Amino acid sequence: MNRQMVMMWLVVLGLISGVCVQAGVGGLPDDPQKRQEMLKRFDKDGDGKLNAEEWLAARKERQEKRGGEKANLAAVPAGVKAMRDVEYARVDGKPLLLDLYLPAKAAQPMPVIVWVHGGAWRAGDKKRCPAIPMAAQGYAVASINYRLTDVATFPAQIYDCKGAIRWVRAHAKEYGFDPDRIGVWGGSAGGHLVALLGTSGDVKELEGDVGGNLDFSSRVQAVAVFCGPSSFRIEDLKGREDTQEGKTPDTIAKLLGGTIQEKPELARLASPAAHVTPDDPPFLIVHGANDPIVPVQQAHIQAVALKKAGVEAVLHIDPEAGHGVMNAKTIKLAEEFFDKQLKGKASCTKPGSAPAPN
Repeated sequence: MNRQMVMMWLVVLGLISGVCVQAGVGGLPDDPQKRQEMLKRFDKDGDGKLNAEEWLAARKERQEKRGGEKANLAAVPAGVKAMRDVEYARVDGKPLLLDLYLPAKAAQPMPVIVWVHGGAWRAGDKKRCPAIPMAAQGYAVASINYRLTDVATFPAQIYDCKGAIRWVRAHAKEYGFDPDRIGVWGGSAGGHLVALLGTSGDVKELEGDVGGNLDFSSRVQAVAVFCGPSSFRIEDLKGREDTQEGKTPDTIAKLLGGTIQEKPELARLASPAAHVTPDDPPFLIVHGANDPIVPVQQAHIQAVALKKAGVEAVLHIDPEAGHGVMNAKTIKLAEEFFDKQLKGKASCTKPGSAPAPN
């Protein structure tokens, strides 16, 4: 990447980073002063690190302090047109929105990157989108919102994501999208949802009808998962302090509308690794070795399932990172991955313009 592009990535990183960005053990920043300040404020059990709930409390305060619409908007590169708050569906009379970033000069039809934000399925917003600079490299970028858990439980979230993919295909001619070259990228809860987009193309129960456009497929051609959950079995969540003695983490219970024990079938339905089949698209899986929110074994579970099925999967574990793996190096990995999968082929082997499964 040239100097201008590197600076653009750094600007975006500064806007989307949480409290635990390039963190060490327990999700703490490397800076000693900031580390001590965070421990003093949020380490309630005095163990010298932040557990899942302590980390989420720290991140929430940081985001509230940042606040403001201006701070939430990542910089748009020169030569890129931003179209914000485009309605892609309406549910119960309320709009579901996405932001589009389109290059002014690019060969059409353009490959598309759809960003799905994180936030434990209960928070977050489309405005923080690390994929925006890719619009300067010939991609159309769409950053989507979806229903959060204070509005609806699963599978509403994946229904919304699939509705957005169908919307992209239905409007391909209008905006110059290539309907057969759609990649998805997400972090944390967004990582879970993009992984599910990648593995559930043949799962009728997860299709839904949000936004209509049911003559178009919701399949995708490339998936980049950053620190996303892949399996909601209790035994696969070991590593989180709040799963000791078989407890379901509160965020997952809120997503499912009950504990894993109470909703075993729904928990399996929500698990991307449970739906892997040989026709799934290629995956890039990036995770922090010291992640206190989503145990690193979740990345291994997804990668093993994909490789066992013969699906191309690249696994990158950052040995120093916690639940924050978004940095210049890993963004470059995503960029190279999408270039290979969406630009490196004259036509995709798994086209997406066919109708969705009945």
